[in-house]
Amino acid sequence: MPISAEITGGACGFKTTVNAVSPDGMHVDLQIESDCPQVRALAAELTSLDAFHQVLRTPLVETIPARLAAKHGLHTTCPAPVGILKAVEAAAGLALPADACINLTRIE
Repeated sequence: MPISAEITGGACGFKTTVNAVSPDGMHVDLQIESDCPQVRALAAELTSLDAFHQVLRTPLVETIPARLAAKHGLHTTCPAPVGILKAVEAAAGLALPADACINLTRIE
């Protein structure tokens, strides 16, 4: 199932769009666009993933999006790498397409 994910980085204000399509339920083709130069560098190297291997068999820190995030200097808490994996997971039919979010509220 084709999936589009909109990811907002937070205080940086950068937005990333991930379009993910899986022709076979395993391999996912990716188109990633971003306001962030580091995410654009990551996207240039990330055009497809093996969903089963990356989502179900690989620890998070060893996934290709996480490794590329480190290589291209993404902020440690940037949600883009996990957002990419969520889009891949849904596109391959490994999970239902459901929103995930982090809401931060200052406690006074």
